Amino acid sequence: MTTSLYEATPDPVRITESLRDTGYVLNTAVADVVDNSISANATRIDVELVQDPTGRVRFSITDNGEGMDTEGLVNALRYGSDHRDDPASLGKFGLGLKTASTAFARRIRLTSRTGPGEPVVGIWDLDRVAEIGWNVEVTETVLPFDRKTLDEVSGGGAGTVVRWESVDRVIKEYKDPRGSRARTALDKAVKSLSDHLSMVFQRFLDAGDDRVPSVEIRLNGAKLEAWNPFAFGAECLLDDESVVETELGDSKILLRAYVLPRKAEMQAVLGEEAHIEARLFNTYQGIYVYRENRLIHGPDWLGLFIQEPHYTLARVELSFDHKLDEAFQIDLKKSRISLDTSITDYLAKALAAPRREAGIRYRDGERTKLQAVDDKSIHAPSNATIEDKSRTMSKATLQSTDPETGKAEILNAKGRVLVEYVPSTDNRVFLETVNTLDEGLLYRPAYIGQNPGVQISKTHAFYEKVYLPNRQSGATIQALDSLLWALAAAEFKVSDDATLAVFEDIRYDVSRTLRKLVEDLPSPDLEE
Repeated sequence: MTTSLYEATPDPVRITESLRDTGYVLNTAVADVVDNSISANATRIDVELVQDPTGRVRFSITDNGEGMDTEGLVNALRYGSDHRDDPASLGKFGLGLKTASTAFARRIRLTSRTGPGEPVVGIWDLDRVAEIGWNVEVTETVLPFDRKTLDEVSGGGAGTVVRWESVDRVIKEYKDPRGSRARTALDKAVKSLSDHLSMVFQRFLDAGDDRVPSVEIRLNGAKLEAWNPFAFGAECLLDDESVVETELGDSKILLRAYVLPRKAEMQAVLGEEAHIEARLFNTYQGIYVYRENRLIHGPDWLGLFIQEPHYTLARVELSFDHKLDEAFQIDLKKSRISLDTSITDYLAKALAAPRREAGIRYRDGERTKLQAVDDKSIHAPSNATIEDKSRTMSKATLQSTDPETGKAEILNAKGRVLVEYVPSTDNRVFLETVNTLDEGLLYRPAYIGQNPGVQISKTHAFYEKVYLPNRQSGATIQALDSLLWALAAAEFKVSDDATLAVFEDIRYDVSRTLRKLVEDLPSPDLEE
């Protein structure tokens, strides 16, 4: 039997068009191109993302790195470029520049030089691939704007300009690129990109961080400042440098867990806008994963836990070097990772205690704020309505009260029974809120003074996340209050010694279920 070899060179048009859809978002794509500048030992990187007078998007990244000659340009524009000499380089697959750029533009223009003198230009154009195949166009024709930008950033020395041309995917959804909606969309993209780069390259932007060389990054002329997720008065609860045994051998991981101050505490020390600067929001909790001091993933909990509001104060640093690339299974965009089982087990155990402490501090703060809410006016309309309507309703008859035992004796269709009693001199109160109820109950039937009433816990999650966000909606509050009071009144009418425990168990189950159902709802800002 003979074996033959047949050439199977991939079709360049189909491959390059397919690679446009690898899942890049703009922030990740730009960060991937910036990686190349840092790997080239640049100390200054200028990013431009603007609209020209015709409304077209203009994007470029200019650096003062080592630059490239003709051979270097061709290699940079080759899909699967040569491996870098330094395995710790931020560039990893040899695809980032091409796939990141063509995800948003159909043409890449590289202008570069290795020192003083004339730059050389390399072009990769998707619209010419069908004609010229896997070939890179090289020319000595330099765009005047690129020459000016390169001279300004590099000081006349080595450097590179990466320019996206025929940009078709940044604000593509707007028919009129010069309209206000397109401008607003681009402004939002610039703001988001600024936040992203400040976070991803935080250690490079921080001149005081000696783990990496300092790099100055500018976006549309504005110098970016480092954003450190573990600053803003965060307390380190865990500082662990461990060797984890993976399928690929022993690997060193640095794990630090932090808890941030609550919003009010942060404002008291750092100023009114501190919580905004700290991004003290639910989506910023979780694990921040750093490879070679560059944020590559997060924040999230890497599938170990879900993002829940009561862990908003928890942030975790997970750092590793290039030796763990296989164990973390980093994807093409260096933005998604998959963990080795041994690393997953290590993280789940190590983070249990810090997460628990962060949750306790968050809940303590929420409980304090809830207890401080003056909510008598919130429920006043409900009390007035219940007072009026209850006059015509059949109900149990109050026989006696005992303030010392906190019990009232009532007479209903089943006979006499003892129920909860709360002293009150206000005969218009049928519903009242309390700071807390035993066993985490949401509500409890109780005679309030002479009235059949209901107590509601202000620190139950249902009250916090359903009642309080609707506190300006009188109809909604009255509907909720009426439902709870009706349940309590029904208990008073049919309870006896045998069924009291049954009703109590039902209240516990209802309270637990409601707490679980509203768990992922946002907490209201009680300080506004």
